[in-house]
Amino acid sequence: MTIHIDPHALQAISSLQRPGKPDLLTRIVELFKSESPESISALQLGLDSADLQAVGAAAHCMKSSSAYLGARLLSERFQDIENAAHENDLSACRVLGGGVDALYEASIEELDNHVSAFV
Repeated sequence: MTIHIDPHALQAISSLQRPGKPDLLTRIVELFKSESPESISALQLGLDSADLQAVGAAAHCMKSSSAYLGARLLSERFQDIENAAHENDLSACRVLGGGVDALYEASIEELDNHVSAFV
């Protein structure tokens, strides 16, 4: 499954690297990987409890951080979930949320591949 990580987003992050400092891109990707499971869990809990406000907040957070790293499809999925939550469409949120875990894992795999090429 190709997720289409935008290499320009990763290049933009890499361009902020300061000499002699730990690799910024690696640090940001690792931070995303360590913090995003909490947001995905919050999204799932919101779906399970029909809390559209929690769903929208978790989707918004993941949309933004995914976009920053160039994970287009993942960001678009969270945008769709956020929009459905704002429209009070729990059914659409649940359908869209159903494939989030697989899309997230595939995005992480592709991000890791891209990062190893940059480092």
